[in-house]
Amino acid sequence: MTEVDVNRERVESLIEEYQDHYREVPVERDPIAVPAEAFDDYVASARAGYDGGAYAWVVRDAGDAAPLSDTAAVEFDDRRRVLMHYPRSGDEWGLPGGGREDEESFEEAAIREVREETGIDCEITGLWLLRRHVWESADPDDDRRTHSLHVFFDARYTGGHIEIQPGEVNGAAWFATLPERMMDANERRAEPWDPDPDGAAAGDRS
Repeated sequence: MTEVDVNRERVESLIEEYQDHYREVPVERDPIAVPAEAFDDYVASARAGYDGGAYAWVVRDAGDAAPLSDTAAVEFDDRRRVLMHYPRSGDEWGLPGGGREDEESFEEAAIREVREETGIDCEITGLWLLRRHVWESADPDDDRRTHSLHVFFDARYTGGHIEIQPGEVNGAAWFATLPERMMDANERRAEPWDPDPDGAAAGDRS
């Protein structure tokens, strides 16, 4: 008998686990139509163990920034900054992250992906979104679905400087003033973003 909902129970279990651990985390359901000719590959990947990925909103305090050289005449800026990357495809800034590997946790996956994509080290400080993807074939006669979970963390900068790897992303940068073009997950997290360390000023856009 053909399995209709691949990974559904696994994803539901993960959602319950993370809601129990982090408390009051919003869950979004995102149905995605996949071209019929490609859907078998999605099903095979899910059956092989792929169940989602992890992403991080990494914040760096001004005092944690790498020191400037003696010749750099730059006025001190005490605002916090958030790390974003520019993916190889698309034209919007996104959050570093990606699929988890083997038996690593989503937290471990986020930390690894941030380091691989940007050269930045971080530690997880919280969780702000669970996004459940439901992948469906564009073929109306194919009733199979695969399920995956994308987990979005808050994180704190702990070291390193931006150094992107060829083939990973096209660029990465720290932002206090947020860019105008951002992916939807960034937009959601940006709503309460405040770069002022004292919380006196709201975040803005360039």
